[in-house]
Amino acid sequence: MATIELYAEKCYIKECTANIVSIKEQFVVFNQTIFYPGGGGQPCDRGIIKQGDKTYNILTVKKIDGEIIHELERPLQDINQTVEMQIDWSWRFQNMQYHTLLHVISGYLYQHYNALATSSQIEKEHARLELSFSPDIIQEIPFDQLEQSIKKLLAQPHNVYTKILSRDEAEQKEGTIKTVINLLPASLNEIRIVQINDIDEQACGGTHVNNTTEIKDFSIMKIQNKGPMKKRIKIQLLD
Repeated sequence: MATIELYAEKCYIKECTANIVSIKEQFVVFNQTIFYPGGGGQPCDRGIIKQGDKTYNILTVKKIDGEIIHELERPLQDINQTVEMQIDWSWRFQNMQYHTLLHVISGYLYQHYNALATSSQIEKEHARLELSFSPDIIQEIPFDQLEQSIKKLLAQPHNVYTKILSRDEAEQKEGTIKTVINLLPASLNEIRIVQINDIDEQACGGTHVNNTTEIKDFSIMKIQNKGPMKKRIKIQLLD
């Protein structure tokens, strides 16, 4: 039985109950979970699991061969008892802010300069985005004005939506979606799409804010050359 991925469509849920599906020492699979297992440059969620009067810290959450495996600090005492999941909301929300901001930046650079995002990574105190550019346009891009351009774009609110499309439907979409889908397993027949109004539309399994106003302020810390046609953009959320 596949774990219900509550975080995928209800990423503002902070707690829930769950039943154990399988367990091996401190590694547990539940019937449903609010914990994002990591992927696409977004780290896994943090939090705790309560069972009775006992509390267990979650060390890691990973998706392996289709199973979402929660690694606890120690084995559960009762494999038949329901548990309560509680998420580290400050960590989750920060990752949501960063992830949506990365989509905004990559969407803006794709629309204006046909740039393609090649990788991203969210860290504890910053995030980075790597993009490739065509040789005939990279010299014309005003990178020194990028932060100002993104902030101007975010001065207006933009809703963030998620939807599920069949693989055939998703492959008919224009833009960078096709590039991402080509990297997904052929067995994956349904694709989760994240759309930020008219800024970006991308295949993505991660968590996002509902509206770009929740991102608040940020700065572009550094823009580095990562090859003749590649740039790495390092960003930081500001308090």
